[in-house]
Amino acid sequence: LERAIQLLETNPRLSEFFLQSAVRLHNEQIGNQGLTRSVLVERVRGHELLEKQLASLLDPAIHPAELQRRQEIEKYDEEDKRRKDQWIDYVRTNADALRENRAVPALLHDLAMAYYGEFPALDTNVTPEQRIREQLGTDEDLTKAALTGLRETIWRDDVPEIEEIIRLRSESSMHYLALPFLAGVDEIQRTEPAELCQLNESQMRKALAFYYCTPVYGGNDARWYLMWLDSSPDLVADVLIECAVSAIRSGEEIIPDLERFAHMKNHAQVARHASMPILRAFPVRCALKQIRALDSMLWSALQHVDNVSLQRLVEKKLSRRSMNAAQRVHWLAAGVLVAPATYRKPLENFVAGREARIRQLAAFLCSGGRLPSLLDDLPVLSLKLFVGLLGCSFQPHASDGFVVPTIEGSTRVELMIQQLANRPGQDATQALEDLSADPALRLWRGMLDRSLDAQRVIHRDAAYGHPNVEQICKTLRNQAPANPSDLAGLVLDRLNGLAANIRTGNTDDWRQYWNEDSYGKPQSSKHEDSCRDALLSDLRTRLPEGVDAQPEGQYAGDKRADIRVSYQGFNVPVEIKKSMHRDLWRAARNQLIAKYTSDPATRGYGVYLVFWFGESDCQPAPSGPRPSTPEELRRRLQATLTDDEARKISICVVDVSPAGKV
Repeated sequence: LERAIQLLETNPRLSEFFLQSAVRLHNEQIGNQGLTRSVLVERVRGHELLEKQLASLLDPAIHPAELQRRQEIEKYDEEDKRRKDQWIDYVRTNADALRENRAVPALLHDLAMAYYGEFPALDTNVTPEQRIREQLGTDEDLTKAALTGLRETIWRDDVPEIEEIIRLRSESSMHYLALPFLAGVDEIQRTEPAELCQLNESQMRKALAFYYCTPVYGGNDARWYLMWLDSSPDLVADVLIECAVSAIRSGEEIIPDLERFAHMKNHAQVARHASMPILRAFPVRCALKQIRALDSMLWSALQHVDNVSLQRLVEKKLSRRSMNAAQRVHWLAAGVLVAPATYRKPLENFVAGREARIRQLAAFLCSGGRLPSLLDDLPVLSLKLFVGLLGCSFQPHASDGFVVPTIEGSTRVELMIQQLANRPGQDATQALEDLSADPALRLWRGMLDRSLDAQRVIHRDAAYGHPNVEQICKTLRNQAPANPSDLAGLVLDRLNGLAANIRTGNTDDWRQYWNEDSYGKPQSSKHEDSCRDALLSDLRTRLPEGVDAQPEGQYAGDKRADIRVSYQGFNVPVEIKKSMHRDLWRAARNQLIAKYTSDPATRGYGVYLVFWFGESDCQPAPSGPRPSTPEELRRRLQATLTDDEARKISICVVDVSPAGKV
């Protein structure tokens, strides 16, 4: 408006633009409170051209409803300004009372509301002092008086005692001095933090009680509160216990601050003092709406209380027959975490097959989802129990960005299966095998089988032990192998020796692998099993004492390798294919690696053996020309393996073709 008036004579078009902008801002009223129609008319009065332009801008056909809305907004703004002016006048008349700490509590409450603002967590760039100043205008002395009144509230004689603060909370109410007291402590922390040391124990306890029992407009913990968590944990715990126990006994759903003690490290010292007294206060038939608070304290105790004390409390609580079923699930689950052998079976008997109880178990486990250290340390049998119970009710899900209780339960099952897969022991292998065989977990079988394969590899690698000097000497003397690596090397060496003898020996051993006519002329290759038996018979004669070779060695999942060579608990599978077999180029990975070498006893070692019956009897390669020699086939099969696979998987091609021998 000012620019429109200034430019009226020198630049009428730009003047009109500024006037149009002012009218548009008036119409929008977003951030332009106080820019009323009367203000527009008054400011351009006496400037004839601007008056005419304003009239045309304000008077175009406006819908009556819109015109009424604008008028109501103007009326509200004017009324709001009038009320604000009246309130400022009221504060001004009480300025001396604020400075002398004798202002009425209601005024202090209003000032505290202004101090905290409506959404301070969303407006972090504005300080409490700026919020007060915004409400009181430009009068700096008045702002200082208001802040002084809030700061001095801490020393007033009419501040209620803790019992009264807690009683008002139980009645969903609060004292007029609640927010002013908290604002006073915050203001001291903000301006003169050293003065906090001058507060006596009674004032500190009242501050804590107000903090726990009053909805303060803010997001983060107050700095003075965080400081007291560290410097006075006993005092903080005492007040917390008093406030929380009262809330529990009153049946309140929201119990002050409990979740923080389960999940925040800076609350650990207080949690050690407060967890057990608060848990003892929970009645055996507490309301369902309090279960979440119970979980917070159970997880807090599991982290910060010794197992003996917690187990005694669990036993005492569970001995009460009147405990409702929902709460019993949570106490039993906590019992499994603190004393697994004692509570696994009772939990299983109480929960299995009961959907509502399984949901309660999931709620407990998911509430501890931010405590990976506790869940990661679960024994294998406990993980197996939880997967078995939850997996019946929660099916695998495809994440779509929405987190609901069902997805949280499914995620917990997935994480526990992964934890089993990461455990190196045979007990984890057995647990995954049992879970995979459970018909009730059929929807999880795919993930369980994949995890089982991964776990076997981990178990195999973890079980590896370096050979001692005696074992090394035996290996070097061509005697007993020291580990699966030695055994695999031994088997490959003997197979290569057999292959060389078949090609260069004078006994025509290659004939064992062919069907011949009455004249001894080879007609067709024998069945793969017959070829295997012929090879196995010769291989056994070349193995050291104690090394055993058997056909169709059995592996996990009822899978069978063609030959299993074993010695003192470890073994090497040998997968055999004829060169014309349709799976020639895939079997090394899809059968040998996928089905057999994942067994922990193999530690990943295996031999892929191919009988070469001639170029015309070789299965074509997926790409490139057909191999023309046994050595070319061996090299190209080796090239299908990754570097890691090639370290443990050996390729052997035995030439049994009659070329040049008939």
